[in-house]
Amino acid sequence: MVIEKYGKPTFLRTDNEAIFTSRLFRFGLGLLGIRHQRTDKGCPWMNGRIERLFGTLKGKLRLWEIDSLTQLNGALVQFRFWYNHVRPHQNLDGQTPAETWSGEDIYTKQSNNEAWFEAWDGLLTGYYLRL
Repeated sequence: MVIEKYGKPTFLRTDNEAIFTSRLFRFGLGLLGIRHQRTDKGCPWMNGRIERLFGTLKGKLRLWEIDSLTQLNGALVQFRFWYNHVRPHQNLDGQTPAETWSGEDIYTKQSNNEAWFEAWDGLLTGYYLRL
C-alpha cells in the first residue's frame, strides 16, 4: 500500500541485526532494486526516527498489561495511529508525522474535525485534528 502510494524506495536503512544482514534479506532487496544502507555498529543515533518510535513504544508498554497476542496486535495499531496522527512531535515544530508527511500546516488551516483520542487505559491521549 505504501509503495503503491509513494513509490519504491531507492534505499533502506537498517541496523545490523542478524535478520538485516542475512543473505535472504539482501537478496530480496537486490531483486527489488533497493540499495541497503546499514548504520554503524553501536550508533543508534544514525537511525534516530525509528529509535525514537521504539523508545516511546517501550516506555508505554512497560506501563500497560498485555493479556494476549490478539490484544497486543490491536494495541499496536492504536499506538501507530496515536504516534503518527495524534501526538505532536517537538522536533517537527509541534506537528504530527502525518501532518509533516502530507505537507499540511496545522497552524494556517483550521481543523475540519477534531476528536479526543484515548487508548491503552489512558496512556495514549490527545486531540486528533483532521484537516
